[in-house]
Amino acid sequence: MAVSPLSQPASGRSTWNASRLSQSYISNFPPVENSMFQRPLSLTLVLILALTPVAPSTAQSIRLPDIGDPSQAEFGSDEEREMGLDTMRQLREHGAVMDDVQLNEYLNSIGQSIATYADQNGTPFTFFMVRDSSINAFALPHNFIGVNAGLLLFTQREDELAGVIAHEIAHVSQHHIIRAIADMKRMTLPLAAAMVAGAALAAASKQAGQAAMVGTMAASAQHQISFTRANEQEADRIGMQLLAKAGFDPKGMSDFFARLERMMGGEARNQVPEMLLTHPRPENRAADIQDRVEIPPVRRAAPRDRKAYDLAKARARVLATDDNNSLIRDLETTLAKGGYASETAERYAYALALRQAGRYDDAQQQINRLLRSDSDRLAFRIEAAELALARGDRAQGWRLFEETRQLYPDDFTLAMYYGRALATQGDPKLAMRLLQPHLRRRSNDPALYASYAQAAQRSGDLAATHATMAEYHYLNGELLPAIEQLEQGLRNPDLSPNQEAQLRARLKQIRAEAIARGLPVPKRDAP
Repeated sequence: MAVSPLSQPASGRSTWNASRLSQSYISNFPPVENSMFQRPLSLTLVLILALTPVAPSTAQSIRLPDIGDPSQAEFGSDEEREMGLDTMRQLREHGAVMDDVQLNEYLNSIGQSIATYADQNGTPFTFFMVRDSSINAFALPHNFIGVNAGLLLFTQREDELAGVIAHEIAHVSQHHIIRAIADMKRMTLPLAAAMVAGAALAAASKQAGQAAMVGTMAASAQHQISFTRANEQEADRIGMQLLAKAGFDPKGMSDFFARLERMMGGEARNQVPEMLLTHPRPENRAADIQDRVEIPPVRRAAPRDRKAYDLAKARARVLATDDNNSLIRDLETTLAKGGYASETAERYAYALALRQAGRYDDAQQQINRLLRSDSDRLAFRIEAAELALARGDRAQGWRLFEETRQLYPDDFTLAMYYGRALATQGDPKLAMRLLQPHLRRRSNDPALYASYAQAAQRSGDLAATHATMAEYHYLNGELLPAIEQLEQGLRNPDLSPNQEAQLRARLKQIRAEAIARGLPVPKRDAP
């Protein structure tokens, strides 16, 4: 099992295309503005991320009626994968996915421990951090679950964060998303078109978008909302069971909603009638959970590392800020006065912010101080090595990475940081050796494939370069560029018979999928 980098060691076609379908089936908590951020969502991201008003800056999410047994739905696993990958491509394309290995690994350390006890429908879960300030989380087709940076920062303990993640896992395991998508495929074109128009208006104009969405939902509002509330209640109940089995405190879920209730006041929560909200109001939600759900006994499990949670929040705070200089001043003031919950987390954030500002020597002083008190912490060791490379001291950087590899020989996070550094500044063949084992374990990670392709290219291994770049494009929903990479690879005269067979087989698979999706695949024989 991978070790969290922040922790100690313990791992007939539809009338809609996939792009539009995926925009409407995001299961999410009501986003609430976080005072720590002032950056609004981009218009495109609002369109993609779900149309859910509680805060004035977002529009309303679309929920659809239950169609019964998902096994009888006209919706296949290939379509689910297509929608999930396409949505992820859009999120990455617009910079919404936070490309931070440590934060994403931390989320996965929590999510995977919970998902172990859920029905995974044959598809592994992937958890990722979203670069957004709203208090929000969402589930996508193909078992992708996103957590906004704002939500992590709003929580006060790991059990609350786990409660949100468990809720989203329950949406997936209970087939809520698949049922909604299948029903969308049965909708009439005018209603579907109206929903798309409402989404577009929501991105361009808050008032107009909200009015359009309310009007669109009016035809089947009561049925939709009843289904939604039933889904939410089921996700709460199942989520609490999953939390208990995974060793988290189930009260974290109700505590989260209770604090959200206290935070939400004023006029924002009253702008949209409750009957048209896709989620019950938080004040009702917290009471409902406490009254309706019997808190299950918690399975005894090894205690989790509290520092990992504190360091994750510190890291998210730095990476999500729009004003690094102001953050540095705030951190200096807090450290000087001692007004912090965790000195370690505060000093770690300070070190990260200093490095972002190019103050490498000052950052090194903070990391050295942290290492003296916690010398085996992976996050601190990686930061020390990265700082050495940033200062131009490659010998020190490689030494620190190698020493850390002796402690964490199979760790994915270390392999990514060390591998990326080696691919660009050091030994690309060693980078390939470090990253290659993880290709089999992390077949859903485009960043891993991109890093491996970079190392392969610098090593002169063209077959591996084109093969892994093809997978990178495929995982981003870009089938035509994936086909082009495989075709380029087949033009290499130095291919071994085995390499050629593998490239041709993969090309055949992706071409068939692209044709089935109606993409303009060039009608030419493979090289």
